Amino acid sequence: MIQILKNQNGMNIIGQGGKIILFTLPFLAAAILLQVKFPQAAALPESLNWIRPLGYVLLPPGLILWGTAVIQLLTGFPKGKLVTSGAYGVVRNPIYSSMTFFVLPAISLLTLTWVYLAAAASLYAGVMIFIGEEEQQLTRVFGREYEEYLEKVDRMIPFKKP
Repeated sequence: MIQILKNQNGMNIIGQGGKIILFTLPFLAAAILLQVKFPQAAALPESLNWIRPLGYVLLPPGLILWGTAVIQLLTGFPKGKLVTSGAYGVVRNPIYSSMTFFVLPAISLLTLTWVYLAAAASLYAGVMIFIGEEEQQLTRVFGREYEEYLEKVDRMIPFKKP
């Protein structure tokens, strides 16, 4: 565990995650609070109930992408290696991407509320605002290898070419 927390190549395992989480957390807390305290305000129209099963379709790939990315990060980071395969071959930020495009939208659909879509949008915004600094660090550390990776794999949208 201590090895995971050590800096590798001048970077820590959390990267810009702290800033992104602090940016997103108020939106997520507001979403939960709104759903719990004011369910009518958070609810989508009942006429959209037919779309609820899509939540069950989105959730498994989101959890698989998230879990795979976490495992790859926890095993690759301590070795100081740039991970570009598996979940990181699908999207450069699979932990954030899985939450933004799969898990939070799935929760929104399953609960038939719009508030988690707003939280997903805030997470996307947070990543777009803060991740550039991490990408600059990775470019300094891994050079051409990371630049080639940037050309092949999109920052947030799975399977999209940049």
